[in-house]
Amino acid sequence: MKYLKLIVVCCFSAVLFSCKDDDAQRRAETIRTEKQNDSILKVISENWRFNVPPVNDKVAAQISGWNEWQQFHNELMQKPTGSLSAYRQKAKTLVAKGEQLDTNIPGFFNKPQIRSRINGLNTKIKSLYTYINIAVIPDKKVVSLIKEITHETTSLQNQMSEMVILSEIPKEIGEEEMLRALDTTRMANPGMQPQSQPQSLPTPNQQMRTFTPRPGPAQNN
Repeated sequence: MKYLKLIVVCCFSAVLFSCKDDDAQRRAETIRTEKQNDSILKVISENWRFNVPPVNDKVAAQISGWNEWQQFHNELMQKPTGSLSAYRQKAKTLVAKGEQLDTNIPGFFNKPQIRSRINGLNTKIKSLYTYINIAVIPDKKVVSLIKEITHETTSLQNQMSEMVILSEIPKEIGEEEMLRALDTTRMANPGMQPQSQPQSLPTPNQQMRTFTPRPGPAQNN
C-alpha cells in the first residue's frame, strides 16, 4: 500500500510537470509567433499600397452610376491601421466588395472581357485573404499579391478605357457617305430590288453531261 501511494504520487508529479512543460512550450510558441507577426505586420504595412491610377473623364462618366465599383475602389484606397486583425478585416471586406462588382455593370461595359477581368481580380483578392489569415503570415506572398491586385485593377480600368476609345473610332472615309446615299436611293425607290446575277451559259462539257440520248430502233440479230 505504501509503495502504491508512492507510485501514484510519482505519476501525478510526472503528469503535473508534463503539463507545465506543455504550457511553457505553448507560451513560448505564442510569444515567438507574436514576434514574427510583429515584424510581418511592419512589412505588410509598408507595402500595403494599391497604386491604381484614376480613370479618364470619359470612363468616369460611363461608370458614374456603378455604385459597386465606387465602393470597391474606396475600400481599396483606404489603408487599415493597427494590428494584423485590421488588415485581415480589410481583406475580408475587399472579398465581399469584389464579389459585388458583377452587379449592375453599366451596359456599355457589360461585356465578356470586362467580366473576365473582374473574375481575375477577385481570384487575387481571395488569395490575399487566404494568406493573410495564416497563423504565421508569408509576408513575401502577401506583398506579391498586393502588387498583383494593383495590376489586375489597373488592367480592368485600361480595358474600359480601350472600349471607349474603340467606340469613338470614325468609319473609313467615304463609307458613311456611301451608306447615306444608298439609303436615299432606297427611300426614293421602295420597290427597288438588288439585280440578280445573269446566269452563265453552260459549257460544252456541261451540255454533254446533261444530254440524254434517245433510244433507237431495236436491231434484230
